[in-house]
Amino acid sequence: MGLLGLFKGKKDSVNAEATKDIGEVVEICDESSCGGECNGDEDAELEKGERAFGKLKIDHETPLYGSSRAPRIHFVVPTSQTDWEHDACLEDKKTVQYGIYKWCENHSDEGKSLTCAVSSLAKDIMDIEVMRGTKNNVLVLPHFIWINDLKSDKVDETLSDLVPKLLDKKQDRSKLLNEYSNLSDAGEKAFVLLCSHATRDKRCGIVAPYLKKSFDLRLQKSNLYRDISDRTAGGVNVVFVNHVGGHKFAANVQVFLRDPNVLIWLGRVTPNNVPYIVNGMIIPHQPKLPWPEKVRCIQKYQSW
Repeated sequence: MGLLGLFKGKKDSVNAEATKDIGEVVEICDESSCGGECNGDEDAELEKGERAFGKLKIDHETPLYGSSRAPRIHFVVPTSQTDWEHDACLEDKKTVQYGIYKWCENHSDEGKSLTCAVSSLAKDIMDIEVMRGTKNNVLVLPHFIWINDLKSDKVDETLSDLVPKLLDKKQDRSKLLNEYSNLSDAGEKAFVLLCSHATRDKRCGIVAPYLKKSFDLRLQKSNLYRDISDRTAGGVNVVFVNHVGGHKFAANVQVFLRDPNVLIWLGRVTPNNVPYIVNGMIIPHQPKLPWPEKVRCIQKYQSW
């Protein structure tokens, strides 16, 4: 079976109202004009991945749009791991991620969707405090900034001071970076977050590596590939993260675009979708999307 046949094997649906909402944020295009062309070794890898995906039980009946909620701020903590305990951020009370998770949980009554994830991003294995979990760098999305050397006993103080400024629509990004010596710019063009949390659901552990390989191959062809420890500006970092919710919609893919500052959260993503995501969503200044039926949520954030 060719790639087109594999891709069209199962059909999802989306209603007109959802399509309209999605179209207000990104251009909805036809597959033929969204840059999904493949060749050579990439084509073979996509077919291999599709066969693996085809063996999994995935919910194709439930409409995806509205099945998840876009965070106003999403904190991503490096762990150099691809899988974690069931409650990943709560494994150890002394860690930075535990403190962030609890801070977000305690401030949910303010009507803000504040979330925390652990990730495969590289941690500093030469720093004993980092290895103990009591210090770490923290990526802040969609703001594309790093909180550097955040210590677990300073999480509450730091976030209580910083988060209101991040949520202030009048805040000037450059001034904020200058105001805090421990903040730095995350120069990536995009972050792609893949749920790989096999301990929560084995499907995520199976699909995420296939997707990452597909993303890496495509990004290498476009000179955009960055590995988990490479912060060179202008690239794309594809990162494994813990549970995002909705295992039955695997694979879950969160695409944070620096410019135009948009989150596109997709479900039921397979390797065949990757060329369209890279060529249609990540590379162009204005992202294009051929399948609104795969969107769980979409958010246009304030410009910085």
